[in-house]
Formats: sequence, C-alpha cells, structure tokens
Amino acid sequence: MEGELLLKTGELAIGEGQDVLCTRGVGSCIVTCLWDRKRVLGGMAHIPRPAASEEDAATREWSAVSPEMAIPRLLRMMRERGARRDRISVRIAGGGNMFPVQDCYFMCDIGKEILENTRSVVSDLGLWIAGESVGGPYGRSVFFDVAAGTVQVFFTNGDMIEL
Repeated sequence: MEGELLLKTGELAIGEGQDVLCTRGVGSCIVTCLWDRKRVLGGMAHIPRPAASEEDAATREWSAVSPEMAIPRLLRMMRERGARRDRISVRIAGGGNMFPVQDCYFMCDIGKEILENTRSVVSDLGLWIAGESVGGPYGRSVFFDVAAGTVQVFFTNGDMIEL
C-alpha cells in the first residue's frame, strides 16, 4: 500500500513507508493520527461522534465512529504490524465549531465532546499527544506523511500548519 489513501468520515486506515493518509472536509469531527517512529508505521481515524451507540458497537467493529471504538482498534492494528506502544505518538486535528450561532441547540458542542473523549481515550491507553490543531471556526483537510511522521493541516481560510 504505497501512495495516498483517502479516508472518508467514520473510517480508519494504516499506512507505512511512503504512504500518505489523508481526509478532507473535517469540521467538528476529530482526526486522530498514531505514529510509530521506529517502525515507520502510522494510522489515521476520522471520528465523527463523541460516543458509539450500542448498535455501532455490535455491528461496526472496523469503523471509526467514536474515539472508544477507533483509537483502540487503530492501536491493535498497528501493534499487529510491529508497532510498540512506547514509541507511538498521537496528533489530533479538527473539533471545529461549525455552527457558531448564539442560540444553537443542534451540534454546537459536538466537536468539543469528540475532542474531550479522544483525549481521554488516548490518556487511558497510555499514549501521548505530540501535537494538536483543534477548535476554531474553520474546516480542515489533514495529510499524514507516514515516512516523516508529520501531519499537515490545511484550513478552509487558506492557512496551513504542520504538527
């Protein structure tokens, strides 16, 4: 699997070597990237919800619907390919407030909820967050260069940062 792999919302994938994992149109979702620097192995999950329903847990084992489903699964997949927990760093992006209105009752805090749950799951797994690009009013596209271990975040306002 060499080249660029585009993930859709709710998906996760592993890449190695020269692979680039990417996802576009990230608003309130959280994109979580795990990287083993020595194994040159990475994983990405595009997480759209703060928590999974019982139906999700029963039927969508491979999905990245929520942090508690996606991040442990991604970690298992990486460990099956030789990654070690003590070498894995995490970078996260997203969690934007895409509905910035004063009296918002629908999805106003969803990005914040996904972010809080993501941070909690990462901590519970004994992993550490090496970089973040979270919050704000802009959408993002995220590109994870597995060989370099860098995550580039392109904002809809034209800005870019590297984690």
